[in-house]
Amino acid sequence: MEEVLALLKRYARMVDEAIERYIPREFDEAYVSWACGKPRFAYDAEALTEAIARPFWDLLDRGGKRWRPALMLMVYEALSGCDAEEVLDFAVIPEVIHNGTLIVDDVEDDSELRRGKPCVHRIYGLDIAINAGNTMYYLPLMVVLRSDRLDERTKLRIYEMYVQEMVRLSFGQAMDIAWHRGIRGAEVSEEQYLQMCAYKTGTLARFAAKLGAILAGAPEEQVEDMGRFAEAVGVAFQIQDDILNITGDVAKYGKELGGDITEGKRTLMVIYTLRHARPEDRERLLEILDMHTRDPELIAEAIGIMERYGAVEYAKEVARRLVREAWAEVDAWLRPSPAKEALRALARFLIEREF
Repeated sequence: MEEVLALLKRYARMVDEAIERYIPREFDEAYVSWACGKPRFAYDAEALTEAIARPFWDLLDRGGKRWRPALMLMVYEALSGCDAEEVLDFAVIPEVIHNGTLIVDDVEDDSELRRGKPCVHRIYGLDIAINAGNTMYYLPLMVVLRSDRLDERTKLRIYEMYVQEMVRLSFGQAMDIAWHRGIRGAEVSEEQYLQMCAYKTGTLARFAAKLGAILAGAPEEQVEDMGRFAEAVGVAFQIQDDILNITGDVAKYGKELGGDITEGKRTLMVIYTLRHARPEDRERLLEILDMHTRDPELIAEAIGIMERYGAVEYAKEVARRLVREAWAEVDAWLRPSPAKEALRALARFLIEREF
């Protein structure tokens, strides 16, 4: 565990330095012209700094695991045998997009805390938060657009993959929102939940791994295998995040505990409990979820119902199984190397973490 944390910290420093090259903390005329082209009239670089750069770096400076860019770099090293620093700039893409989704997701969920501090929209307002988050969906693609390393065919391949994955991400988020708004009630199946996670959380993991494989020049079947492995890791990561939301240490977790209950989310633990609980417990859990309450006693009651039926243990086992089965697929052909072992250790860490 400590070795993985040390490796993630090393990658995080490298990735943050790369991000700052493409999204500086202060925008000036030269940067805005680089990103948008020469102005027809006049730019206001100071306004852009306040409305885009400042809220973005506020969130980024709070930390984060940076495991998606680390995953991309590990895949590149494992498949190419080359130093990951060769493609470091491209690791900016999944990390910046991820932080953009966090900003928007917190608005949609009306969340209070992110990484131990008030959410971006709580500090800067809804309008700035939404626009800054949306900007981060597209701005990191400038790494590809401005690259002289990639040929046009590879650029097109990355663009097509990006568009497909962003559509999937939005569809996964739509399913999650619809469920916690009560559109499905108690009817969400375990398979539907896993598909939602594959899109909402697995998408950027899959994108990062496939990007690393493409940059390594891997054949298509290896690109797809790595994508499926990363998707499973992303789903398992989301399951563990759901678990931590009701069982974690708030000081480590960095978000409000029980927030998923307040939002009425249909997590794997909720779905499992609704399938196995006595009618009275089932109805009571649904009642609390549909209240969207912040009452600590009601949240504790809902957690107690789920724990009574072993939902947490079940969710942990599903996460372990997903990663175990996905690793077996790539382990069969991926040649031994330190990068391969780092990939295995990262997958294990993401389902055993406490934050």
